Amino acid sequence: MNDSSPRFLDESPDAIADRLMQKAHNQDGLPEIAIGLTFLVVAGLQWLQVAYQPGSPEYKLAWWGYMLLIPAVILGSQWAIKMVRRKYLIERVGYVEYKPVNRKRFWAVIGIAFVVACAMAFAIAARRLPPRSWLLAITGIGGGVLAIQSGRLPRFVVGGVLMAATGLFLVLIRVSLEVGFMILFGAMGLLSLVSGCVVFLLFMRRPVEAGE
Repeated sequence: MNDSSPRFLDESPDAIADRLMQKAHNQDGLPEIAIGLTFLVVAGLQWLQVAYQPGSPEYKLAWWGYMLLIPAVILGSQWAIKMVRRKYLIERVGYVEYKPVNRKRFWAVIGIAFVVACAMAFAIAARRLPPRSWLLAITGIGGGVLAIQSGRLPRFVVGGVLMAATGLFLVLIRVSLEVGFMILFGAMGLLSLVSGCVVFLLFMRRPVEAGE
């Protein structure tokens, strides 16, 4: 498709290549499935802290899960995506050697993720402080911006907007912070998982020669 718009003409070759690489990276839905599973694990750990009293074995298990399980799931999911693509999807996606990530975009994403992580850690640690519902809004909006920035496709924009709106809605209905985090990550994890599975099924139904 010819795109002669001023915005397209003003883009540098690196920016165009970066956008196309990002689109190719998300074409099979596997990154969304990984994000969905990670969010559901976070929601499950948060449920343990909602359902059980501080000091109980289940509550302590959630802390260990945040420190050990979540990093393992994040790193393991990236390895699993590469393995599945190389072993089962090579004919459809081809072999791609990714160039180094744009530094400005990389640090922008890391900064947003750091703010969201700090907000969650503070919210969990400071249980006896006055109402901290604003942290739900920060997490929802920050996570939404992160989804849009890292995905840059219409479905990621919709997901990012829904995450931000969900965070604000949970603040308005005045749920507790712990329950709010459980709902936020559970809902967004389920949405991302379903979206990724739908994209994956549609991707697998395409003829091999039609792959991008």
